Amino acid sequence: MNQRWSDAGSPPINPPGTSTTPRPDAGARMAALSARVRRDRHLLRHPETDWMPERIGPDGKPLLDVLIAGAGQGGLGIAAQLMRERVSNIEVIDKAPRGQEGVWNTIGRMPYIRSPKNYPGPDMGNPNLSYETWHRTRFGDADWEAIKLIPCATWVEYLTWYREVLALPVRNEVALTRIEPAPGCLKLTLTGPRGPEDQEQRYVRRLVLATGHDGTGRWWLPEFIAALPGHLRAQASDPIDFAGLKGKRVAVLGVGATAGDSAICALEAGAAEVRMYCRRPSHRRQQVYRWCITAGFLRHYQDLDDARRWKFMQYILNERMGMPVETWRRVNEFAGFHLETEADWQGVSAVGEEVRIETPRGAFAADFVIACTGHDQDLTVRPELAPLAPDIALWADRYTPPADLADERLGRYPYLGKNYEFLEKTPGAAPHLARIHDFTFGPTMSLGPSGCSISTLRLTVPLVAAGITRGLFVEDAELHWDSLVGCESYIP
Repeated sequence: MNQRWSDAGSPPINPPGTSTTPRPDAGARMAALSARVRRDRHLLRHPETDWMPERIGPDGKPLLDVLIAGAGQGGLGIAAQLMRERVSNIEVIDKAPRGQEGVWNTIGRMPYIRSPKNYPGPDMGNPNLSYETWHRTRFGDADWEAIKLIPCATWVEYLTWYREVLALPVRNEVALTRIEPAPGCLKLTLTGPRGPEDQEQRYVRRLVLATGHDGTGRWWLPEFIAALPGHLRAQASDPIDFAGLKGKRVAVLGVGATAGDSAICALEAGAAEVRMYCRRPSHRRQQVYRWCITAGFLRHYQDLDDARRWKFMQYILNERMGMPVETWRRVNEFAGFHLETEADWQGVSAVGEEVRIETPRGAFAADFVIACTGHDQDLTVRPELAPLAPDIALWADRYTPPADLADERLGRYPYLGKNYEFLEKTPGAAPHLARIHDFTFGPTMSLGPSGCSISTLRLTVPLVAAGITRGLFVEDAELHWDSLVGCESYIP
């Protein structure tokens, strides 16, 4: 499991003892809740007629209608929505072992979900499927009223229950490693835990990428930091040995939420000091992503013209999300914490076992560097997408901003269709791209915050599902016509 910072030594965000011990009758109550969820799904089943015809792939075997790569909250939500729409010939895969899917078990080092506890998740408007109902059922009403934020550990438990109660078809320890066009479908290479000797090919009609923040790129490490010896630096996305930082001077590049989490983990592990470096005169406190969470923006941002979309996202993605108040309060309680403003890194070098950091304010020294520099959109660095990358439309291919809003980094984001599907750079050159729906961080420029945010799922998941069902139905139009004219008359 991932190391998280704690509330030890400071007023806790949630009252002590909350969300740790289920109520004595939790087992029976959870069984009753699961029964209510299944009843809800039954009551909301209309139209309940199976409508998907079986199609045969190039290998002579039945085609899989949809494969979803990623069994985190986004992948599970899309799978549940598709099954509700009677598209049940689907499969969800995840490279992680069961129970370890998603950011909450890896690089999410905060102990609490940052979204307000009342924000909806993958429940799709079903109250009995919501986290709040699950929490109240398992821990009690008083516990829910007492907590301020949802603990990550209980969110993971909730997602496990969500997967089980909806009987979602998930296979763990399976990674998507290659995507190729095939007649009327896609040919996917899936790789198991034993590597190349553990591969299989699957033919599928639609693919959903729900592979996280770096699903269409990589976690970015500036080249001058990457040039340091490996034992002197790490990215926030690495599995950092914080215990090994005891007594050391740690330099954190970045002042966002992840930087704060990393700083707290290092200080709690006994780091002698942590200096956090900011290029601005002060760290940002503006919560730009919170502003985005409205039905108007999430539902209709995609309806704006390219110029307005670029203007909105150029501001949002460059302002970035300020460090949460709780994280800022917590990190400032450590005597060894220091914020260095107007201290953009101009270069670093290894001097023996020490790192020398050059800034406009002079040089600083550290024993270890943690780069919290975010992620970069680059389809070519993803092995499964690299062969397709030359044909995928990017924002740089479709829109040229005015000089004062020019941003090469934003131009590398994929330019997506209305239902999160890849579009062709050259019309007609790669029609297979429309079979791939991107539900990572990549859609942010085209559709706003989406696949990597709990608080957007209620509005974004149905858009992906509608694009998939639309494509499948239109593609099968002649089969549906044959079914219509060949059906028996219905006599009540």
